[in-house]
Amino acid sequence: MAQLSSRKWQVPTWTLVAVGLLLNIISALITNFYIDDLTRQSNDIVQRQQSNEKLIQLIWQQVETVERKREHTLVILSAAEMTETSLPIEVAKQIEYEITYWLPENSIELSIENVPALMEALNEVQAGQREKINDLYLQNQMLIDENAEKMKAISRLRNLALFLQVLGLALVLARDLNWRDDRYR
Repeated sequence: MAQLSSRKWQVPTWTLVAVGLLLNIISALITNFYIDDLTRQSNDIVQRQQSNEKLIQLIWQQVETVERKREHTLVILSAAEMTETSLPIEVAKQIEYEITYWLPENSIELSIENVPALMEALNEVQAGQREKINDLYLQNQMLIDENAEKMKAISRLRNLALFLQVLGLALVLARDLNWRDDRYR
């Protein structure tokens, strides 16, 4: 009978060490180029979200300001109507000046008769502002989804880089284990 060889197949130690070092280098490159780039992109997305949030707050303040101007104008016109007097010219000019900021294309004379047209014009201004808020909100929702995808990719790449690093270190340590096995034979 032919005797089977008891010799095991072995990979040279230097090959294991070289592959281990290569895996560690790949891990470092993944971290340095891909993960850092995705992190930068994610930070840009978060900054755009924060910018949109601030803009939403500013626009909402404008909506509230228009509402205060509306209320202020109605109170003054109502008071003038109740006392059956006309508005002082300076007061009327100041109110018209403040309203023309919001309605630069409309020149509405302050009077009880013009209140419906004035209110309609202010409603349109507020509706436009609310539309801007809605658009920014929807943009933020898309940015949130985009950022979630970036974070998933970062997580996957980090896990891959960590796996490659651990595997590479294990292969480098194989050199020490091989040296010990040779020593005890």
